[in-house]
Amino acid sequence: MNRLTLILGNSWRDLRGSDGRISMATQTALLFFLMTLTLTSASIQNYLADNLDQMLGSDLVVESPSPLAKDDEAAVRSMAAGLSVTQLADITLTHKDEWARVQLKLVDDAYPLQGHLQIGDTPVTTQRAARSGPKVGEIWIDSRLAIKLGTRVGDNLTIGGTDLRLSAILFHEPDRIMEGHSVAMRAMVHSQSLAGTAIMSSKDRTRYLVTADESQQQAIEKWSRQTLPGARVIRKFGGQHPLASFWQRTENFLGLASVILFFMGAVALDMTNRRWLAKMRYRLALYASFGTPTRTAMLMALGEWLAGFLLSIALAGTLAIFAYGAIVAELQGYFPGLRAGWHVAPALTTIGLFFLLLLALQIPSFIRLSRASLLSLIRNPTENSHMWQRLFWSIASVTLLAAAYSDNMLLTGMTLTAIAAALALMLVLTWTVIRLGDAWGRRRAGLLPFAFFMMRQRLFAKSAQVMGLGLSGLLLLFSLMLMRDLGTTMEGYSRNHDGNLMIAEAQTDQIDAIKIWAEKTGSSVRSLRPFVSAQLVAVNGKAIAEIQKPSDTLATLKDPIRLSWTDAMPKNNRLDGGKWWSADTDNWQQISAESEVMTDMGFSYGDTLTYQIGGKPYDFTLVASHAYQPGAGSITFWFQLPLSARAQIDAPTRYMGSMELPEPAWDALAGLWEQYPTLSLVPLQELTERFDQTLGIVTKVTSGYAAMVLLLALFVLAASVSGFSADDRQKNGLLMSMGLRDTDCLKLNFYDWGVTALIAAAGAVAGTWSAGLLIYQAQFNLTYNPDILWAVAMVVAMVATVCFVGYLACRQSLKVSVRDLMAT
Repeated sequence: MNRLTLILGNSWRDLRGSDGRISMATQTALLFFLMTLTLTSASIQNYLADNLDQMLGSDLVVESPSPLAKDDEAAVRSMAAGLSVTQLADITLTHKDEWARVQLKLVDDAYPLQGHLQIGDTPVTTQRAARSGPKVGEIWIDSRLAIKLGTRVGDNLTIGGTDLRLSAILFHEPDRIMEGHSVAMRAMVHSQSLAGTAIMSSKDRTRYLVTADESQQQAIEKWSRQTLPGARVIRKFGGQHPLASFWQRTENFLGLASVILFFMGAVALDMTNRRWLAKMRYRLALYASFGTPTRTAMLMALGEWLAGFLLSIALAGTLAIFAYGAIVAELQGYFPGLRAGWHVAPALTTIGLFFLLLLALQIPSFIRLSRASLLSLIRNPTENSHMWQRLFWSIASVTLLAAAYSDNMLLTGMTLTAIAAALALMLVLTWTVIRLGDAWGRRRAGLLPFAFFMMRQRLFAKSAQVMGLGLSGLLLLFSLMLMRDLGTTMEGYSRNHDGNLMIAEAQTDQIDAIKIWAEKTGSSVRSLRPFVSAQLVAVNGKAIAEIQKPSDTLATLKDPIRLSWTDAMPKNNRLDGGKWWSADTDNWQQISAESEVMTDMGFSYGDTLTYQIGGKPYDFTLVASHAYQPGAGSITFWFQLPLSARAQIDAPTRYMGSMELPEPAWDALAGLWEQYPTLSLVPLQELTERFDQTLGIVTKVTSGYAAMVLLLALFVLAASVSGFSADDRQKNGLLMSMGLRDTDCLKLNFYDWGVTALIAAAGAVAGTWSAGLLIYQAQFNLTYNPDILWAVAMVVAMVATVCFVGYLACRQSLKVSVRDLMAT
């Protein structure tokens, strides 16, 4: 009990000091963020599981990019108690001069198998239940689409020359969950209403809703894996929610954000740990003088650290519960039925992970204490080797955390590379500036040369201080600067090279109509590239459905993608690896993949990629990788084939490209869409608005994150001042005993902090710049052009802030007598 009392007493005394308070606040802030994320994630996962059971609209769903063959559909019917076939197509719906891109659902008489449709007569009317979909010759549209087109019940809408009567406003579909996080406007018609109308597109899907018991579901699932490699099967019970992988990728993004926060927290903890280590040396020396064994003394030191960690758990847990409740209440608008609950196991797992990460940061200190002799405990040895150990363990723990959360190792690697490069730059700048300044001041008198001399004596400590402040500035700028520049750069590039209208998809029989329309309206077609709709179903014989990892690339590849062909390398591509095929080659079963896709999916040259195209399997050998480069438009493809492959593929050719429209031509688009509803044209303004909306959402989501970054940056600054305050007090006491005035000490302090802040700010801006160059070059092959004035303003603001805080700390240290300053 005496030892426990001593441990708790020492822990409490540590917390009363500034270093202890900063360390406790940093640990609490980091654990609060992680626990809030964990609890929110657990609630959403539970909601998704319950939501899947209640809102799938059937017992099982088989979704295929193309309709099943008659024999295959008959096989499904023979294994099911009930079956409903629905088709989904993306079309452009017009009414008078208004138009909108719509997801059209064609349903049969059996739809829906389970649940009810909710419809009404106006967008704001009281809803009523419906047991079946629209009748032949009718159309239902959702409330947003009705407002967008300015229609009302009783109006006629035309799709591909077929007139349909708007008979109801659609509010809810039992199988709406299958759309995942889509916010597309919706319309519904009976499949027989458009029996003679061609509304095929590359994004069409056929969905088979099945009523079946457990044994029938297992039989259908087994059969589909063997017969339908490109199909997706979702079961009500025990299945994966359509939003599950999307939410997992969202968690990974937030997890990577927490890596940045942990990196900043590690810097603050490392700076406060310097003073903690000095205290523990004296305590262990005192324990040793009373005959306490080294093992017992180390256990007591570990106990003091654990006591502080347990207190941070209590504080962070309390705060996280309140934040978790507020976030769930906010998310209920997006996920009706979401409820807060107790999730003990995930919370304990997060606490355990956080404990291991913090312990990794403390390992160098504990190793140093355990190997120290009584004499070295009393003395104050140099920190040179200890600093490198701390740096290694900090980088190792952060890298492991990043690897655990990353679903795109290329982007994560570039971010960590930019951080490492910035740290190296700051280290080189610190040593160069201080050594040159010391050499310059050896033959000169004055406070500035003396300041360089003092910094030269504390070179390792000053390096740690610079890297800590610079890293905080880098991460703060990185969080706020890149997204601000991305929109302007992308918009300007697209406008110059791709015109003002993108042809997202056009069928062969629509190309002539587009050219005739362009000639009539004074428009110009800038580019057209052919492609076929293809779905990657296997890699080296392994079904892609069996690959389970949260990746945006994998999620995209599980759906049909655009597959193009060419002999010559496109002007907006460059060879990134492997060997491109020769022109007119007879070996048509070759393929080139975009380099980032290869990296993210782990592809290697020589891999066999199996695609399902037009319902038939095709094998291709991966022989090359290509990357995008600017200068000839932004239309590029993830996968490309030799030109000779086109004759071997039995599938319709489609095109994507770009156009330039004069102002009067925009009003004539509705007529083109009325004739060809599947023609997918996207104005550049709409793409820009989509990006702006995404940027707005990201800005809202990251506002809290930016606040956390700023909070931890303040912790780092406070830790930087506090961690070296005792040394500064002794320095000031020595200088004042030699006759220097308070103003002289303040000037020295200003020179010291000014040089420190200037190097740190330069490293932060350079690191942000290098991160922008890496990401822009790798992702878009564009030149990153940041705002120079904004960057200079950030440097000035950082220097001013650090100098001001350092000035306040120095003034505080000068308010006591010289004897008191020397005694500390």
